[in-house]
Amino acid sequence: MKLFTLLIGIFSGQLLFAQSMTLALEGPEWEGIGEYPVKGKKGIFSKESMTFGQFSTMEVDRSWTKGWESTSGLTIGTPTDEFYEKVVTTDRSHKKQTYYFAMSDSSGLYSKAFCLTQADAKDFNIGNSDVSALNLMLDLIGPGMKSSNVFISRFFVGTADNAWNLFFDNQAAQMKPKEYIGYLAQDNDTYYTIRPYSKVKSAKGKTGNMPFGAAGFVIHNKAGEALAAVSLIDNGVIYLKDTDPKERLLLATACAGLLLQPSDL
Repeated sequence: MKLFTLLIGIFSGQLLFAQSMTLALEGPEWEGIGEYPVKGKKGIFSKESMTFGQFSTMEVDRSWTKGWESTSGLTIGTPTDEFYEKVVTTDRSHKKQTYYFAMSDSSGLYSKAFCLTQADAKDFNIGNSDVSALNLMLDLIGPGMKSSNVFISRFFVGTADNAWNLFFDNQAAQMKPKEYIGYLAQDNDTYYTIRPYSKVKSAKGKTGNMPFGAAGFVIHNKAGEALAAVSLIDNGVIYLKDTDPKERLLLATACAGLLLQPSDL
């Protein structure tokens, strides 16, 4: 996000004349939205945790790898173990970083997140099957899909069989914020869209659009209703509507995963 950081500096200094900005979430669809500043997020080389609203993460576990691998990623168990499972793996991918975190809400409901980011990849495997919802989604994007900054993750909310897959191309989101759409999907009929968002508001209430690039992302359900958003500015702010607790935790986990990406992407 080096380009994004530069844009924020230029935009805040020359257009809004403000030291602090937030997303400008306006209109009826954002009525009643909860706004939760993120606390506890630190640099990528320090131990970190995250809290916002009723949600908190355990310590984020990060690892760095370099070099090309035919198949790599996050798995549970060993290949000879009957419980062995692929969580997030890549084929023909330059894997830059993986991280894992668990999140819980104030009622004790929990989620787990396995994330891979800053990948320059053509093909991904999500789970044990190469015909999962997300792999089909990648096929719909088109043959020869290439990106140097892909974020991909697998979330489990509650039980281990309740898996969700997220695919988001950071590069495309910043280069074509009005056109790009990412996805959080459980299957081909159960999904959310993730869209870049460029409208920001200064501390004095002045609003304006980023000249290019995105300041955050908005998550809509299949019906097109906005349910959550995440601001990338400063330490981050997460916005959530009051929905079903499991859905709310899923959206909170997705927002946290996106926000925990290294700031120098």
